Amino acid sequence: MQENRSIYSLKTLLIFIAAITLYRLFILTHIEIDLYADEAYYWGWAQHFDFGYYSKPPMVAWLIMIGTSLFGDSFVGIKVMSLIVYIFTTVNIYFLAKELFDNEEIALFSGIAFITLPAVWLSSLIISTDVPFLFFWSLGMLFFIKALKSDRWSHWLVTAVAGGGGLLSKYTMIIFVVSAFAYLIFSKRYRRHLKNPKLYATMAIAALIYLPNLYWNYTHEFVSFKHTEDNAHLEGPLFHPLRMLEFLGAQFGVFGPILFGWLLTILARVRRYKDSEPLYMLWWFIVPFFALILTISLLSRAHANWSAPMYVASTLLVVSWLIQKNRRGWLYGAIALNILLGLSLYHYHDLAKAAGVELTRKTDPYKRVLGWSELGEQVGEILKRHPDAKLLSDDRKTMAELIYYIKPHPFDAVKWNPRHTLLDHYELTTDIKEHIGENFIFVTYRKSIKDIERSFESVEMLKRIEIPLYKDYKMVYYVYYLKNFKGYK
Repeated sequence: MQENRSIYSLKTLLIFIAAITLYRLFILTHIEIDLYADEAYYWGWAQHFDFGYYSKPPMVAWLIMIGTSLFGDSFVGIKVMSLIVYIFTTVNIYFLAKELFDNEEIALFSGIAFITLPAVWLSSLIISTDVPFLFFWSLGMLFFIKALKSDRWSHWLVTAVAGGGGLLSKYTMIIFVVSAFAYLIFSKRYRRHLKNPKLYATMAIAALIYLPNLYWNYTHEFVSFKHTEDNAHLEGPLFHPLRMLEFLGAQFGVFGPILFGWLLTILARVRRYKDSEPLYMLWWFIVPFFALILTISLLSRAHANWSAPMYVASTLLVVSWLIQKNRRGWLYGAIALNILLGLSLYHYHDLAKAAGVELTRKTDPYKRVLGWSELGEQVGEILKRHPDAKLLSDDRKTMAELIYYIKPHPFDAVKWNPRHTLLDHYELTTDIKEHIGENFIFVTYRKSIKDIERSFESVEMLKRIEIPLYKDYKMVYYVYYLKNFKGYK
């Protein structure tokens, strides 16, 4: 009878996942926005297989390769793997809850709560490093727990694969190791595994899986690690309490207002439940990561999504606590509110139009993904009229969007980099010094380019492109025809 209820519970979750995924696919195929600059950037990486790219491990580019091989270099083809991967991540969370609590209700609602988190609503329509990262983090937690219970080699090996895959997705997967060891040190039940050779073999196998990316970094001046270090921005004033409060406030939007409120409440209490092994384990897979990102937000800055992996354990912690404490009303309300927030996000433009509200740059969350296709179309027409010229830009985001939206794609585009810095993929892979004597179509948001003019025989401004987006803002770019590059001057 128990087994039948388990099958029913999983079937219920799968039906829910299928319904919400089909709805999100519908939105993806009908929403009138362009790619985020980072998505276009990663798509550029995906044009050739490698074990590393400028600022991130390779997994996000590999996912785009899969999606575009199935659906072409389309808006949907680039993003679709997010929808697919979140299906498996949610199933991981269902089985993770089942493994920890042996409770079908907790397992079912953990899956439902996760796939309806505000962060997942947004991330489902974006291809980013968090998508595979959350999958491997949840898979690692699931099989780490299985391995602790069974000590089977098969469970340790899957944990190793998850660890290696996580590192190939995002370098902060290393915090998984910190949480696992912290838990083992303080766990009376599983502390014996600290002397288990399989634990260390698992770490070695995970490191071997990750090794190709380490070697790639070795042959490319460790640019990915340097970028990660630069992201911390540990310079200037030492403390930024307002930024920390801003980061904390953003978490109410990432996890949902009700769920995050309960999470803070439970984290303060859960040490009292040291006798509950599942709760204690979840606490260790939340607090170290949360403390690290919170510290970074105080010393520098932290983006709201940097806390994403802690919400695997956080979802289970809050859902299990609310169900076990018979506070299901809070849980149902939290899920309903998060669904409402997700629907509002997806239909934001429709709701504003129905309410007669004219959006502005400050009130439209989609402002960063509008206008790029039109810019690409106009620049593409100029390039067609100047077949002797290559595309040139001085901005990473502009360059990424243009390479994608100009047809045919100008993969021979070059980045203007007179200071010879190494701050993005284009500065790593292109060098205008190899194009002495060549002509360029230069696209920039700068009206004056006197610093560039002396490096060319002649400069002609071809067009000022204006793309009105709101009553208070229009996208403005300048297009120049640069003839005969003489070298940086």
